[in-house]
Amino acid sequence: MNAIRLDVTDVSSIKSREDKLRFMLESAKILSVKIDFRTWLLQKARLTVPSLADWCAIDVLDGHGDLERIAVIHQDQTMTDYLFEFEKRFPTTEKNSSDLYTVIRTGEAQFVPVVTDETIRQGARSPEHLEAMQRLGLKSLMIIPICALGKTLGALSLGYAESGRVYTQDDFEFFQEFCNDLGVILDNGRLSDEITKRDKAKDLFLASLSHELRNPLAPIKSSLELLKLSETTTNVREELEGIEHQFDHLAKLLGDLLDVTRFTQAKIEIVPNTLELRKLVERALKASDALLRSSDITLHFTYPSTPLPVWGDDTRLEQAITNLMSNSAKFTPSGGSIWVELSKEVTKDGSWAIIRIRDNGEGIDPIDLPNIFELYYQGHGSSNSSGLGIGLLLVQKIVELHSGTITAKSDGKGKGSEFVIRLPITDILSFASEQSSHRGPAIMGRRILVVDDNKPAADSLVKLLNKLGGRAEALYSGADALAHKTLLDFDIIFLDIGMPHMNGYEVISALRARGVPPPPVVALTGYGLLEDKQKALDAGFSAHLTKPIGIKELNQIFGGFLPDEMVLPPALV
Repeated sequence: MNAIRLDVTDVSSIKSREDKLRFMLESAKILSVKIDFRTWLLQKARLTVPSLADWCAIDVLDGHGDLERIAVIHQDQTMTDYLFEFEKRFPTTEKNSSDLYTVIRTGEAQFVPVVTDETIRQGARSPEHLEAMQRLGLKSLMIIPICALGKTLGALSLGYAESGRVYTQDDFEFFQEFCNDLGVILDNGRLSDEITKRDKAKDLFLASLSHELRNPLAPIKSSLELLKLSETTTNVREELEGIEHQFDHLAKLLGDLLDVTRFTQAKIEIVPNTLELRKLVERALKASDALLRSSDITLHFTYPSTPLPVWGDDTRLEQAITNLMSNSAKFTPSGGSIWVELSKEVTKDGSWAIIRIRDNGEGIDPIDLPNIFELYYQGHGSSNSSGLGIGLLLVQKIVELHSGTITAKSDGKGKGSEFVIRLPITDILSFASEQSSHRGPAIMGRRILVVDDNKPAADSLVKLLNKLGGRAEALYSGADALAHKTLLDFDIIFLDIGMPHMNGYEVISALRARGVPPPPVVALTGYGLLEDKQKALDAGFSAHLTKPIGIKELNQIFGGFLPDEMVLPPALV
């Protein structure tokens, strides 16, 4: 008889070890999948049943110190439902669930190898609770704390019931070790969740900041455009150029601040076409012309006689070159020079278009050179620390999206700097058509409605549109727009999204619900993220414009929706 009992014990022990090994292998597979910690804990709990427990529960502490039940698992769904019903009838609180809260509070596990009727009676709160506990049929119980860095994060409860099995000291030690690992990974998971929440909060803050800043910029932009169209003296025109340059610099910083968030989260998409690099660089240099003249910096531009076709997004590449030009101008003293050189390079990896931007400014300290493409990095001892320290990172991200590289060189402080961009030359020679900057479709005589609760922004845009020959008027609420008796007679509607009482999305929805196609409706908003633009198009807007807008953006809009029998006078474009 002793030999038979020994054999049974050995077989039981071997099966227990096999079950634990299988549990650990399956558990490790879950660790390789990136999921939120609640789903992760639920999957862990499911692995314990039925091989290592008849039922399993996991409770974790929330941010307020209260217990949240993440999982209750039983092989029999009827019993799982009963366990949830049991929790509703007799909720777990610090006052009435002494065993669980004692484990949480002290960090010490409770192990009851054999649960007797007396054990159940001692833990019952009332006759009803006793009856419900007896229905669970507990035979063996463990409550083990889940800890990390000296703090208890929750507890794992395991029980044997209808199977009649009981837990051994070896089982207890096994799950104690498992809960130690569980605690570390749970802590990391919660930290990851917290980081994700903060990232989302940051994105929301930046989007709101963009909206709030772009609203006051909108009337300033329209007023600047109006002043530029007016007859002014040479001195006034020079002052306007300076104001416009600083305005564009402010708008660029705002755009960079939003862009860097999208780039670092891989939310940027490029729309490539075949581009002739010389033309693109010329446009970027023209955009930097006012800055160079105001700083008395001489520009030297050289390029090969043969085209340099690249496959890229002209807006983003122009942004990258403009950023580099602004950076060079910022660190080059008055009377200095900037050299921009285009060339072709052939290597074993293929043909490359090279853009070199070199200056004789203050240069880069050797200790700064490895770090200048880092987010928010500011050089040591620089005489000019204006800006956010994100422009060069944006340039790097843009170039990388085009399968290119960028490097920086400098012989040290006071010896200038050089940035070199390498872009692959493409053999796709179907160039995208370029819109002329001097011609645009007619605004003359067009009826235009501007709807914006920001009265200065609406009024200044109306003035600009009327100056360009349109017949524009403004309303300051969505309700007023919907109540307009001749709303359908307008040729185009510019509609702000972020209005109180009735926002732009509600207005466009009401327009579409009338069953009569409205005129083209353009979303006019301070929210400029890619997802904001897509949301506007999905809602039924014909296009999306991010404030502030000027004549260039108006030309593009009217070119897209209205016939072009007439064009803007060149003097007005």
